[in-house]
Amino acid sequence: MRILLSGIVAGFILCGCTGQSPDTPPLAKASTSTSTSQKDTVNTETVEPTELDAFGFRIKDVEVEERTIERNESLYLILDKLEFSPRQIFSISNKAEKVVDLKSMRPGQRYHIYSESDTLSFPDRIIWQKNEMEYVVFDWQQDSLEIYQAVRPLHTETTVTSGTIDNSLYQTISTNGGSPLLAQKLSKIFAWQVDFFSLRSGDRFKTLYENRYIDDEFYGVGDVLAAQLEHRGKLFRAYYFSKGETEGFFTEEGESVQRALLKAPFEYDHRISSPFSRNRMHPTLNRRRPHNGVDYAAPYGTPVLSTGDGVVTEARYRGASGNIVQVKHNRTYRTAYLHLKGFAKGVRPGTHVEQGQVIGYVGSTGRSTGPHLHYEIKRNNSPVNPLTMDLPSSESIPENLMADFNEVREAYDRQLDGREAGGAGEPMITLNMPDSIPDIINTDAFAGEKMR
Repeated sequence: MRILLSGIVAGFILCGCTGQSPDTPPLAKASTSTSTSQKDTVNTETVEPTELDAFGFRIKDVEVEERTIERNESLYLILDKLEFSPRQIFSISNKAEKVVDLKSMRPGQRYHIYSESDTLSFPDRIIWQKNEMEYVVFDWQQDSLEIYQAVRPLHTETTVTSGTIDNSLYQTISTNGGSPLLAQKLSKIFAWQVDFFSLRSGDRFKTLYENRYIDDEFYGVGDVLAAQLEHRGKLFRAYYFSKGETEGFFTEEGESVQRALLKAPFEYDHRISSPFSRNRMHPTLNRRRPHNGVDYAAPYGTPVLSTGDGVVTEARYRGASGNIVQVKHNRTYRTAYLHLKGFAKGVRPGTHVEQGQVIGYVGSTGRSTGPHLHYEIKRNNSPVNPLTMDLPSSESIPENLMADFNEVREAYDRQLDGREAGGAGEPMITLNMPDSIPDIINTDAFAGEKMR
């Protein structure tokens, strides 16, 4: 907030000192001229290239001061400290609120005050830098104050990363200096085909994806274009394809990797404490009986996801099952989530839920020896093993687009093979990336392009 505020304040100081209205531009800068008695004199002076800053503005003969928003500072307080009147503060704040959400101003954000070197008391422009890509311009160089949002130029480079999994995909990528966001993207792509909680040492992955840069500085992980995952001796492939209404990740045969149900009801890895079994020794009853689901040992309060679209048919406390949620996905499939700590807001019988939506939280209610989730799937009212069941693809690429898809797939395969890592156990190919990855705002951004 302070960035925008201080910049605005500087502009108001100008207005306050001159008696002009808040939206009136600063006083015109004094200009000098040289007269000559020879009217037809030809100017042979060499024109120097204009020097621009990261935001695309001229900085020659311009004083630029950078400031930082401090904790607990607000637009009003900053302007008030700079002795702007309440009327001035209201006027510029009201105009800014029509362009940008002032609540998005945060401590640590930067703003830049542009002033001609000989008139430092009159800022020509203020730039509030919301993040490394987005910024807001307050410009007094026109007839009145102009406020608009813009973005810095963004370009992408494709990269191939591969490696052998030691413990989990997330830990393997992070340990080798990769971005946690890349691991998250891969886990979502293969979430319908692979149970990431059952990954084991020796499984391998390879992916073609985009890295995004601003002024040659790494900005974040972009889109995954193609990926391969070798799990328990089986190779899974996924290729991104988009044309017309067809968009998503598809297998090499053109079938969608998306399935009717996710393989697991969590976003991140959690240990399987008890698998599906027809004859398990019950830990509290001390006798053998079927275990018609999978138990995941997870920390108390961990969000539980609905593995598919459907309607909640049950959300209540039910004896030994504890807090339970049941979801009917279609005529064939139903899923159940037991021993929950509680239910997510709005989850009740009759509620429609989407795949990946949080429906509850891991607990230890009912007949339970500790925090865990019992997850089960029923097909035509008969329990099936969630870890081994194979669901049909939700959609396929239309026949009239298969030629286009095959061309894209072959191009991705060539890139994957051209940057392939060495044999098993060799280091993963990675780029050095920061631990914190900012959100991508606009993949087709241009410097100074106003966001209307």
